Amino acid sequence: MKTISRILSLTITKEYYRQNAVFIFAVMMFTFGFLRSSEHITIIKLVLKLPSMLALTFLVWALHTVKVILFALRTFEAKPNEFLYHVRLFPVPKRYLALGLMQFNLIQLTFLYSLWMIKIGIEEKQFLATLIISCFNIIFIVVGIIVYEYRIKHPNVVPTSPKPIQNLLGRFQTPPYLFFIRYLFSKQPVLMLLSKLFTCFILAGMCGLYPTDAYDERLLALGGLFVAAGHTVICQQFFFYENQFLSFSRNLPLSSQQRLLSYAMTYSLLLIPELIVLLRNLPEGVSYLFALHLITFVLSMVFLNHHTQYINNVSDDAYLQRLFFTGILFLLLIMFKIPVILMALVNFSLAIFVFHKNYYQSQPS
Repeated sequence: MKTISRILSLTITKEYYRQNAVFIFAVMMFTFGFLRSSEHITIIKLVLKLPSMLALTFLVWALHTVKVILFALRTFEAKPNEFLYHVRLFPVPKRYLALGLMQFNLIQLTFLYSLWMIKIGIEEKQFLATLIISCFNIIFIVVGIIVYEYRIKHPNVVPTSPKPIQNLLGRFQTPPYLFFIRYLFSKQPVLMLLSKLFTCFILAGMCGLYPTDAYDERLLALGGLFVAAGHTVICQQFFFYENQFLSFSRNLPLSSQQRLLSYAMTYSLLLIPELIVLLRNLPEGVSYLFALHLITFVLSMVFLNHHTQYINNVSDDAYLQRLFFTGILFLLLIMFKIPVILMALVNFSLAIFVFHKNYYQSQPS
């Protein structure tokens, strides 16, 4: 049992948290750095009393569960990890326990919060909601075991017919700036959906909070900073996608301006949901010009984040530290009322400089 669990932990669980460290950090910073414990308790009590809010919570948890399951399946299917299929040689009870423990470790982000909800539910005598929360956590673990067991018994399954959406997309010629977006929709739909839900929720929350006190535009700028941080995982996926599937593109006769423009168009299209949410919820007294400046600032942060990944010999820990201290720096600049459009122009300039200096010399890790 210990042997199987250790193998799965090192190859899947540890790798999942390593690749999603920035996303988890952004979620923790927003939920526990911005909201106080008393506000969390108020939200939890409201969720426990309203079935619709509880159902929405389960939907978010289910999406997160689907995300971790898809990650685990991709890890199983990766060629260097084909040895994981030998797990089926272990006895069934040990195998099920190991897979269940792996799934339990992967859903810790939602499971720990659900324990807090269960505690408050018992104190508030919301026993039915508490029982449902417990049952859903068990279901998430059991579903993971079933899916992993099926994959272990059916390795390297080749689909007999293309998926309908892939069949439909295959009829259209995709322009280069849509390559990565198409990849997200076909290969990483849950990551795409969760990231957009997170960033749009932040913007809508900031816009809703704005009229409740004597806030100024700095509050929305802070929301833009969190939105940019929420796109870090997408930037990492873009870098992985380039190295995995488009490594030949560096030899194509494209100018630096064409490449930079393609990146800018890709990220601009990815930010359309945030732009719509911002414009629909823009508080009174805030101009549409500032909204445009704010989205430009978010685009510049994401643009800079993408291009700093071309710098070689940067470990994961150093990358996280760089993101953390960069976030603190921009937090201070926002609090000192530095115009967001000015920061955006500086970010674009730095991104272009880093691109010219490191793009052709960068090597995938």
